[in-house]
Amino acid sequence: MNPITAPSPPTIIAAVRGGAGVDDLVAGFALALIERGWRVRGLIQEMRQTGNGCSVSLVDLDDGTLYPITQDLGSCSESCRVDPAGIADATAVMRRIATEGADLAIFNRFAGLEAIGQGFAAEMLGIMALGIPVLTTVPEKHADAWQTFTGGLFTELEPKLEALENWFVEARRALPADRDR
Repeated sequence: MNPITAPSPPTIIAAVRGGAGVDDLVAGFALALIERGWRVRGLIQEMRQTGNGCSVSLVDLDDGTLYPITQDLGSCSESCRVDPAGIADATAVMRRIATEGADLAIFNRFAGLEAIGQGFAAEMLGIMALGIPVLTTVPEKHADAWQTFTGGLFTELEPKLEALENWFVEARRALPADRDR
């Protein structure tokens, strides 16, 4: 006999597996929600081509402030180009969410630094603990670390606008009445 299981309740934590176009998808989703009056806060990723490949900055959804997070190490370097100082500066945006609130917190991604407990890991956990819906992207190579980090308490979303929209509606419904608008 097969046990009957209830469907899982929607979670307020969601991740889209990284891949081509995921950053643009999440950024477009965040900006569309903001245009509709939702208080979406956090960081989205912006990439620009440079003479040595590309530079990456995080963009504050509140005011457009750019936080460069890559270092130009020269064309022959094979070292990690992530600039920990840039990440540290950008954590202020996420700490502000913990004190001022949001309808949705966007973390540009859960990647190498977060997988080892650095980067935005503490800020993610703090915002999750407050019950603020969280959306991020997760590169495939960090999927196991994300699973461990969240204890499996997240919804994995298809990289489609409709999936993000549906999750957000369900996540808002899952909040206690005093937390919803």
